[in-house]
Amino acid sequence: MLIRGGNIVSADLAQSPAQEFIIVEDLVATTGTTVGAVLKLENTYGVDILVTDVMIVVATAAGAANTIDMGVDDGGDVTSALLIDGLAMNATGVHDNRVNAGTNGGAAIWKDGEYIVATASATLASLVGYAVIKGIAVA
Repeated sequence: MLIRGGNIVSADLAQSPAQEFIIVEDLVATTGTTVGAVLKLENTYGVDILVTDVMIVVATAAGAANTIDMGVDDGGDVTSALLIDGLAMNATGVHDNRVNAGTNGGAAIWKDGEYIVATASATLASLVGYAVIKGIAVA
């Protein structure tokens, strides 16, 4: 299932026995450190999802050496670094939770009704980019 901006783009999974999710969401250029200001995405798909891969694509870097943490939180109001911990946002390119996981990053279970949040350490006012989140339904 390919989801872009909250809309299902393709639900054709005939080639796969698993219910796979690929979600593409724009990152927000934020000037603060509010939890989820860079990305806040609720799991409204009715199943728990094992998030296996997160790619952060930075088209325009943030300029300063600021970082983001990205992870799963039950209410979307507490920062989390379960997926990516301390990713520097001052370079363009593709960064992921396998190579750029940081100390606490990796895979995580994103339960139905919970949130994936990405939070900046400082201003990311010039940031242009998006996140690609890949997972498999586990419940």
